[in-house]
Amino acid sequence: MGWGIFRATATVSALALLSGGAAAQEAAEPVMLEQMTVTATRTERPVTDVPASVTVIDREELERRQPATIDDMLRGIPGVDMSGGPRAMAAEPNIRGLSGERVQVRIDGARQNFSSGHKGRVFLDPALIGRVDVLRGPGSALYGSGAIGGVIEFTTPSADWFLDPGQTFGGEIGTGYHSNGDLWFGSLTGAARAGDSADILGSVVYRRSNDLEDGHGVEIPLSGDEIVSGLVKGTWRPLEFHEVTASYLVFNDDNRLPTAANTDSTDNIADRETRQQTGSVNYAFRDPSNPWIDFDATLYMNSVDIREVLVAGGRTDDTELTTYGIDAANTTRFAFGGSVENALTYGVEYYRDSQEGRRDGAPRPQYPESDQDVVGLFIQDEITFFDRFTLIPGLRYDRFDRSAAGEESASDSAVSPKITAAVDVLDGVTAYATYAEAFRAPSLTELYGSGLHFAIPGPFPPDNFFQPNPDLEPESSENKEIGITVDRDDVLREGDRLTARAAYFRNDVEDFIDMDVDIMGGTTTKVNVQEAQIEGFELEVGYDTGTWFGSLGYAHIRGDDLIEDEPLATIPADQVTLMVGHRFIEWDVEAGYRLIAARAQDRVPAGDRETGGYATHDIFVSWAPDEGRLEGARFNFAVENIFDKGYRRNLSQLNDPGRTIKLAVSYQF
Repeated sequence: MGWGIFRATATVSALALLSGGAAAQEAAEPVMLEQMTVTATRTERPVTDVPASVTVIDREELERRQPATIDDMLRGIPGVDMSGGPRAMAAEPNIRGLSGERVQVRIDGARQNFSSGHKGRVFLDPALIGRVDVLRGPGSALYGSGAIGGVIEFTTPSADWFLDPGQTFGGEIGTGYHSNGDLWFGSLTGAARAGDSADILGSVVYRRSNDLEDGHGVEIPLSGDEIVSGLVKGTWRPLEFHEVTASYLVFNDDNRLPTAANTDSTDNIADRETRQQTGSVNYAFRDPSNPWIDFDATLYMNSVDIREVLVAGGRTDDTELTTYGIDAANTTRFAFGGSVENALTYGVEYYRDSQEGRRDGAPRPQYPESDQDVVGLFIQDEITFFDRFTLIPGLRYDRFDRSAAGEESASDSAVSPKITAAVDVLDGVTAYATYAEAFRAPSLTELYGSGLHFAIPGPFPPDNFFQPNPDLEPESSENKEIGITVDRDDVLREGDRLTARAAYFRNDVEDFIDMDVDIMGGTTTKVNVQEAQIEGFELEVGYDTGTWFGSLGYAHIRGDDLIEDEPLATIPADQVTLMVGHRFIEWDVEAGYRLIAARAQDRVPAGDRETGGYATHDIFVSWAPDEGRLEGARFNFAVENIFDKGYRRNLSQLNDPGRTIKLAVSYQF
């Protein structure tokens, strides 16, 4: 698709969105609730009030999308894409051209630190996720290592989501079908409440699918899954203002796929079992009358265990990583002279990663037995002057100590400063500027990995072996961002709401960790080789009249390797996303249309494949009767990629799925 058509589509779609709102019919319209987030600043604020690039995908939007994968949940957020292709177990989030361990991922506050070659990073079932917060841009000043690209926080649902006020027991049963891959799933949730003092939720989900087909009718090999997941989550309020929440999430996947699952290779096919357990206990004290203490602490554990058995030969590889951690923060609020208000947040985080790899029961040096301990201290002050100007300075110090069998222990540290200045230029319009530094500590595998990388037939050149490099430096970045946020009511008609967020950024990244492959010398070593510059522009617009609603997103990102003087391979294509919908309130029906259009990506490193532009079109309809015999039921129908477009995203070696018809039915009791 030509770039002119791409721009015209975005322009016409935006005008259609706004004009549709102006012509909306008068009706009893639903209340539009304010979205809140704590991810960007660690203090609860309305999303539209945050001077940063943050997006929240709430429960309503997740129900519209009927997601089967993480990609389904995140797709369409400006600056966010997925690498690794359509195999669910291989996909990894990419934020502003940075992926892998350069994006920090959390589930209920628990770090997801797993990374091992081609095996993916995040393992969860979307049916057990209630909301997603995405912070785009460096977040190390609050979150430490791994937040060079940004932070993604997945939150599981709680019992209150399934219980009406005064209801002591309830739940939800659901089932659904996706035509592409013959995916079927079923879910069962039970929730109970003991007055205002305690509640508990239990949920289990099963889904099974065959291989997907792309838009050309060609099977995407080894893309099926069989997944069983469960969640137990409870909340206890022993005293007023005190709350303890505990959650335990289990994910189990069985499938057959290549050991290099994020590539188009069909060599080394293995039967793979993926097991992940995530547990967290959160304690919070929030007394609105006490400005000195707003305390939150999370104790967590995350364990990933992957077993791969080669179909040919039966070789068995086990890959395990366990993370234990605690993250605690307090916010103290105080004022000077009635015109200067402060929200001072300070805290500490400690976590320990322990990994082990085995092959046929023996130690596997490619994933060496090793440990890492990290301690981080952070402080941030949100200073507001005259209810108009805001200054947010922040600073974090991290120290990490690593050890591995047969290797010398190593220590390192990093300091991550950040400062944001914001001003309310008009009522509901805020401009801001941010400078932030971030870092990523080398992984244990990058530091200590050894053993065979790949074999070469014949005596020359020799087989290739990984070489440890315990002297690796952390990757670091300096990010500059300017932006504007808009939150205005009664724009085109009484009762409507317009929100918008636009940002320009430039991220200078140093000491990129890459593989130095010496074919003739027979070695592969992880080294700090790359300096990169990534810059771009993002736009998000939302409009809601209560009946008409919609959104528009746009991202334009450019990234270059300054050492090799060529484009980076990890930059997603320019993309426009449009969604327009209407609530037929008298029938309890919601219907809409979604467009995703991407420009051709020809800025690739020498030797890499270019990708063409494409546009996909989706429709969705939901019916949720609020009275009568079907009260509590919900019916969701969608068709994605209506015209069965065949295309490949530039961050993938495999084509994306073709047309998919989705149907989901649930009943809340």
